Amino acid sequence: MLHMYLLTVRFRCFEPKISQTWQQHILDHFFYDAENKMVLNHGMHARGTRNKYLKDMFVQWRGLLAAYDEGIAKSDAVLAAAVWRNVFKASEEVDIARLAQIVSYMRRTLASLDGLDDLKVMEVLVRFGSPEAEGELVGRKSKMMDLPFERAPGPPLPAKKQK
Repeated sequence: MLHMYLLTVRFRCFEPKISQTWQQHILDHFFYDAENKMVLNHGMHARGTRNKYLKDMFVQWRGLLAAYDEGIAKSDAVLAAAVWRNVFKASEEVDIARLAQIVSYMRRTLASLDGLDDLKVMEVLVRFGSPEAEGELVGRKSKMMDLPFERAPGPPLPAKKQK
């Protein structure tokens, strides 16, 4: 669903007439494939059972869209929280470096997709990399780590409470 989300964000940049069609087609293909795998790999032959799981997946997809969109719009911390919930199932055992790699990967991939011509995207000339490639970048120490909180850019810290 992560890569499907990244493509969906790019499809939103198409002309409005075709944007919804592309978004619907990728969603349809995903769900047709998911249903096919339920039958072939898991022996789910009862349509009602498959429909229940497909409905649950659709609800997850809608939540994922909202969570990732909020993270993209707000900050890496909000995006990381969304990735933590959706990729790592909110596990307390999460590898923070791996989480940061995925956030960095998402931002880099979206920037790369933004630089592609619509026709290249439509011709499916898109190749995805790997979050592991972000390891070096994520492993670097931020220059802001050495700044005292009071001198860090951004909104001021809350005033200390007086007793």
